[in-house]
Amino acid sequence: MTYPKPLTRGLAGLLLLGSLLLGSLVVSAGWSDAVAVSVRYDRIQGTLESADAAAHDLVLALRDGSRAKVHVSDTAWVHLVRAMDGLNRRPGSGAIYDLPKGALISASGLVYSDRDELVAKEVTSFGAEPKQPVIEDADWWSSQARELSRFWVRAQGGDDGFSLDPSRYQTRITKSGSPRPKSENLQETDTVSRLVYGFSSTYLMTGEIWILDAAKKLVDLQRSTMRYQSADGRYVYWAHAVKDGKRILPSLFADDEGTIPLYEQIYALAGLTQYYRITGDPEVLADIERTVAFMDAHYWDGEPRPPLMRGYFSHADPATFDPAAPVERNRLKKNWNSVGDHIPAYLGNLYLATANPAYLARIRELGDLIVAHFPDPASPFVFERFTRDWQPDLTYTWQQNRAVIGHNLKIAWILTRLYHLTGDEKYLKTARRCADLMIPNGEDLRRGGWYDVVERIPDARTGRYELTWHDRKAWWQQEQGILAYYVLYGTTREASYLEAARAGSAFYNISFPDLDDGDVYFDVQADGTPYLLGDRADKGSHSKSGYHDMELAYFAHLYTNLLVQQRQVGLHFRPQRASPGQILAVQPISFPKGSVRLDSVTVDGKPHADFDAAAMTIRLPQSDRPLDVVAVIAPVPSAQKK
Repeated sequence: MTYPKPLTRGLAGLLLLGSLLLGSLVVSAGWSDAVAVSVRYDRIQGTLESADAAAHDLVLALRDGSRAKVHVSDTAWVHLVRAMDGLNRRPGSGAIYDLPKGALISASGLVYSDRDELVAKEVTSFGAEPKQPVIEDADWWSSQARELSRFWVRAQGGDDGFSLDPSRYQTRITKSGSPRPKSENLQETDTVSRLVYGFSSTYLMTGEIWILDAAKKLVDLQRSTMRYQSADGRYVYWAHAVKDGKRILPSLFADDEGTIPLYEQIYALAGLTQYYRITGDPEVLADIERTVAFMDAHYWDGEPRPPLMRGYFSHADPATFDPAAPVERNRLKKNWNSVGDHIPAYLGNLYLATANPAYLARIRELGDLIVAHFPDPASPFVFERFTRDWQPDLTYTWQQNRAVIGHNLKIAWILTRLYHLTGDEKYLKTARRCADLMIPNGEDLRRGGWYDVVERIPDARTGRYELTWHDRKAWWQQEQGILAYYVLYGTTREASYLEAARAGSAFYNISFPDLDDGDVYFDVQADGTPYLLGDRADKGSHSKSGYHDMELAYFAHLYTNLLVQQRQVGLHFRPQRASPGQILAVQPISFPKGSVRLDSVTVDGKPHADFDAAAMTIRLPQSDRPLDVVAVIAPVPSAQKK
């Protein structure tokens, strides 16, 4: 073999040096016929089609229908997917070449432009049983939630990892878990509430009292420092934030500045409602009910109009509570957050806790508005912003005529849950339409996961729905996709939904958990590499708290155990006290009708027989002290063999 002349000689050497610096290689049988070969890093994910141990080759079937060859480098790290708790749940699960056909695999490494293969430097297996991947083990998600809780307790002043100090709470948290300086930080109500939701959900799964104690401390912080009450006592509403002990009512966030955005009032209830499910605290329930009354009084479009022309306005003036007062972009507008977010944030949970028919009626009203106005018959994507009269608003600041993939997925998830509550087929039909369209139009079918924002009009040159700014994937949008497809599988038993859920879960579990510092990343790039520039490096911000990741863990724990793997789960409640005949509703989320039941109950460690298995309610023994209640929810196998 001949080699090119030294790089220091002449223009040719400079050009070659430049090509090397740009990530190119030179393959040459002689200087005159040198060919530049580019190389890039990438990841692919699929199911095993075949394996050749002698050649160190794998063939993966990808979700786009193609086959991809993977050459496993001698320097490759081959391992089982890693859990946040560091435990190896499948020791001795077998070498990569011994995995059966259909096993889920992710491979990352180098792609050279002259070879039709990926040279893997890391290969991740999800276990040797295709129908029982590790990410659906009984404690996979509950353990993840526990580790997330540890991070957030430490980040919010719990130096010992168990005792949160609410006086040190700050919204902005760095990658490593330390607060940003107080001079540039706030105590935002919504991030407090969302963290309460995360802690409460984790307690429901684990029963660990230090986690419930952290939730209680933040509930007390929210109610004591962030709450406003009307003079007549009818309404409660919530500050945007507290700074140096003083409440700030109008939002400081760019899109909402100078207003009270409804989504901040909505998410102020997320944590309180989940905490109420556990404790039955009547004062917390009173705050929830008075906040709902405030939203209904000031944001609901109450003009005499047909039902499908109503809905909640998105913003109101902080002085008058008038939705007609904000600046034009937020004046008398309706959007996904103001209409749809009630259901997953608090309203569905509140109905399950209270069985109040008024809450179910409002859920149906909102569901009907989503079905009537959000789907676009000319596009795969839903509309997300509207005028008062439900004309699509395609001019809003950053959004314009663009779609957020996660909102399409969230609508699929939410409407399926509405179908469980109501039995109304139109909700399931719209949910399935959204979910089916997001597989070819929102999912990365080669690497896994879902993209962020796309143009709603195809590009005139390519015919594609182009990504708007980047090919990154946000943590919260992965949650919506994973849960949407799991619940649709649990509802329909269609394999395509289970495949989509597992592919999304696999990508999430190898890309988003920060196994060094804790919690999960906000954004990763298309190949799963963490994106750590600017505020995207932070674990806590106006947009991120311990909510979506722990909500994902909670729902995925319930879906994978009860609906997929047919295992029972135990849920922990701690009512503060119980009056004679008091009923505790323990149905955690909506399920396909007849698919699960309350199987057994213990109270303070002793069997308790006074419960309704189908209604999933428990008649509590009278008590003046807190009760430790464990409700075991079990699948009904005959209902899930459609």
